[in-house]
Amino acid sequence: MAQGPGSCPEGEEVKKSDNITKTKRKKILPRELRIKIYNDVLKLRKRGLSHTEIRKEIYRKYGVWIGRTTISKWLRGVSSPYNGRHIPSLKLLKPSEDLANVIGVVLGDGYAIEKSHGYIIGLGAKDKEFVEDFGRRLGNVLGREPIRPWKSARAYVAEAKSKTLFDLLRKPVDLKIIKPYVEHCPKCVAAFLRGLFDSEGHVNKKGYIYLINTDFEMLVYIQWLLWRYFGIESTGPWPHAQKGSTIHDHRAGKQYKTNEDCYYIYIPTESLPKFYRYVGFTIRRKQKRLEDYLRRKGLLQED
Repeated sequence: MAQGPGSCPEGEEVKKSDNITKTKRKKILPRELRIKIYNDVLKLRKRGLSHTEIRKEIYRKYGVWIGRTTISKWLRGVSSPYNGRHIPSLKLLKPSEDLANVIGVVLGDGYAIEKSHGYIIGLGAKDKEFVEDFGRRLGNVLGREPIRPWKSARAYVAEAKSKTLFDLLRKPVDLKIIKPYVEHCPKCVAAFLRGLFDSEGHVNKKGYIYLINTDFEMLVYIQWLLWRYFGIESTGPWPHAQKGSTIHDHRAGKQYKTNEDCYYIYIPTESLPKFYRYVGFTIRRKQKRLEDYLRRKGLLQED
């Protein structure tokens, strides 16, 4: 249905003053500001303020008048400026360990793709505990219940829709955009690295750890994070496979051709105890292989 003059999204009658004429279109505030006002309206109502008192308080704080109908709809849950988006914009995306881990996973085996039915953030992997952990963290980031994985023919899958996370994580990922969320604190850095090493880190039978990726710049950034925050040394990035090369994936039991050049970084033996202590793996088989190696070498400090 077409909207007439003065109408706003979600029924928001946002006015700059009470003297706006019927023929003048009411100004639509930026979504981020509308959401701040919306959250304040809910808080003021919990304090027992009436609709009129809420309007006056919002005007005092933001310099805009909110229509009584809009306030009523917001308080009754009929509409909201979120408009179905759990995180309306990157400006409202808060740093957290869960978000940092999700970023690391998506930069690895995860994906951020646009489909006909929405913008999808997801992970498909054979390790159930890895996908469950990703689904739990993704749910936390979106303010939802944990996202339960479903089983496909070859993997466990956890997915959710989020245009904001898609804007943040669509590949190639802009490192400048993700850095504030990754480097928020040492715990966020560790969560990010764990998500990435769970996805694309490998622990061979000798206990050596290496990380493979097509993004050379990102691997250099990973090396810097490992050293800067945890004193973990690494070498590389070294060439792993050229574009068009055939690689055999022993885990999946199949061969595939690389679409881009691949590189890897390597964590030497002397840094493995620090990696185990500060980063580690969510995937149990990888964590166990690392533990077994450190234990054989007498490098594991038992609690």
